[in-house]
Amino acid sequence: MGNTTVVATGVKNQGDAEANKLYQLVDLKGGGELVEMAKVARWTKNWADLDERIQRDVKPFLYHGGQGKYIPIVDLVKIRNKDRQKSGIKASKNKQKSAQDQARIDNIMQLEINQIDGFLSRHDHKSRFQCWDLEKRGTVGENILHLCLLNATQTHADLAKRLLMFFPKMLNDIYVGEEYYGENILHIAIVNEDPAMVKFLLDKGVDFEARVCGNFFTPDDQKSSRTDSLDHEWVNVCKETNYEGNVYWGDYPLSFAACLNQEECVRLLIAKGANPNLQDCNGNTVMHMLVIYDNMQMFDLLHSFGGRLDIKNRQNLTPLTLAAKLARKNMYEHILEMVREVYWLYGNVTSAGYPLSDVDTISRTGEINMDSALHLIVKGNLEGHLEMMDGVIVKLLQEKWKTFVGFRFYRRFILFILYFICFAVAFGLRRGENPCTTDQSSPLPSFCDLYSNQTEADSCYLLVPYQVIDIARMTLESITLVAAVIYIFLALKEIYHQGFKVFFSTLTGAPAKTLFLMSCLFVIAMLPGRAACCPTFEDIVGVMAILCTAPYFLFFCRGFRIVGPSIVMIYNMIRRDLLQFFIIYVVFIIGFSQSMYVIFLNQQDSPFGSPEDAVMAMIVMSLGQFGDFYDRFKDTDYPSLAKLFMLLSIPTQLVQTAQN
Repeated sequence: MGNTTVVATGVKNQGDAEANKLYQLVDLKGGGELVEMAKVARWTKNWADLDERIQRDVKPFLYHGGQGKYIPIVDLVKIRNKDRQKSGIKASKNKQKSAQDQARIDNIMQLEINQIDGFLSRHDHKSRFQCWDLEKRGTVGENILHLCLLNATQTHADLAKRLLMFFPKMLNDIYVGEEYYGENILHIAIVNEDPAMVKFLLDKGVDFEARVCGNFFTPDDQKSSRTDSLDHEWVNVCKETNYEGNVYWGDYPLSFAACLNQEECVRLLIAKGANPNLQDCNGNTVMHMLVIYDNMQMFDLLHSFGGRLDIKNRQNLTPLTLAAKLARKNMYEHILEMVREVYWLYGNVTSAGYPLSDVDTISRTGEINMDSALHLIVKGNLEGHLEMMDGVIVKLLQEKWKTFVGFRFYRRFILFILYFICFAVAFGLRRGENPCTTDQSSPLPSFCDLYSNQTEADSCYLLVPYQVIDIARMTLESITLVAAVIYIFLALKEIYHQGFKVFFSTLTGAPAKTLFLMSCLFVIAMLPGRAACCPTFEDIVGVMAILCTAPYFLFFCRGFRIVGPSIVMIYNMIRRDLLQFFIIYVVFIIGFSQSMYVIFLNQQDSPFGSPEDAVMAMIVMSLGQFGDFYDRFKDTDYPSLAKLFMLLSIPTQLVQTAQN
């Protein structure tokens, strides 16, 4: 009943009742002239006066005296968009086609209305049959039947039945306002949890596949993205959503009944032919909706009535993978049991196979499936995802490790250790300048006599093997360069097979791998520096390369139970807490450092002599070295101001200490 209260509160908040003549007949507070007459008629069992009043006072509100009229969808969309006034409306993609559609609508409207049955109104997607005049609706686009069902009393129900007896074509009228667009009286009867009224309306021929697309029934995080198009009646919403919303129930009456756990209404709708596989604006069927609301009993019931488990929504998720994404553990395991294939049973022992099309990260075509249950659970950030790391998922991970990953992981780890040793030794053997001009007495074998013309300082000294140690260095450098080129080639191969999106996703989840890829690029970038005899450029690039290479050990440490969890924790700390602290810290440092630069502007040999030096000095001060700078404040032109800024900078130190 909680959700029903939310709906009632939202629907009844519809504006000033005195501003519309409709509310004089039936208002939002349960009163009205027709309601009072209906109360008397129920007591006296005499309906004549009420019937006469209905035919006299209601008829002027209707098109053609109750015969109805076909309204182009384009006009309804414009009315709805006018209510929103927050987003534009897209023009038709094919103006000629729209003109043809309009001509066809005009031809339909020229036919005898009484010869057109409800089939056209239900299936003609370019027009909608409406009985109540759009200009005489309530403040949010409702008619008198909507008001009767909203009040949900027996008197209002009897009045609604009398209204339908005289004007049966009002049955499928919908709300035309932005907030509740598309809702008909069947939706309201289901929300009221009134199976008797639901059966009555179904027997009368109500459209049981009417689709609501009002703002009130949209997930909360999609409401700001709602846009209209003249090409179709439903509303366009953004693709990404968490499906959270008090009244997001899947557009259709069947979904409403299922989400509200009304089994009797569900059975009535299915008996009339309601399709459980219709998709709403997010592509969700009633099976998806029951996963969202974690209703296992109703899920089984709808599945027995033909609800499919292979339909994917706009996020490319089946009910199984949606359960994995939302961390619905019980529902996920239940669906797995439903789709498994049992091979044999022997007592309590069961041999069964689970289809991996929606579970494994490798699709049937050999591509990476980013929407698989395994990927969604492993990459999920909800607490429930940790609880789902058991059963089939763990067994699948173990089998993949044993069959494919384990050997390649350890092989790549060993190769990286050898690569790192070669790189580190080659870097350690680098000399700063020509050894023939600096260390003539070296006990190592020398080839300086072969290069007698190189005794003076030469920028190309790294290309000349003056000593045996230089030959070893150049050999290791060549091995390192070849290995870096091979790794770049393997990375390009991964991009070719996996696609850039998948490859980029793996890099964002493994920052150490990203740094190592950058280090390989730096190693290759050292080659033109060597060829151009530019040791300064080569030294700078080499420092960046070795700095980005060492963290790759963290990538492999994740594969060991002893240190793996700690590495993951460190990654999360860097990505969340430390990143936030670093941003705030930099803002304080830049502000205070430039202030100190101005204060020490006229002082000789000042630690704040330039903007760059001021930043570094401020960092040193923030680490607690205030005493090294305090004595120099008296030499400035503004010693008091300098001391004041030092006091103001103390909170930065305190914040850093608290963060650590």
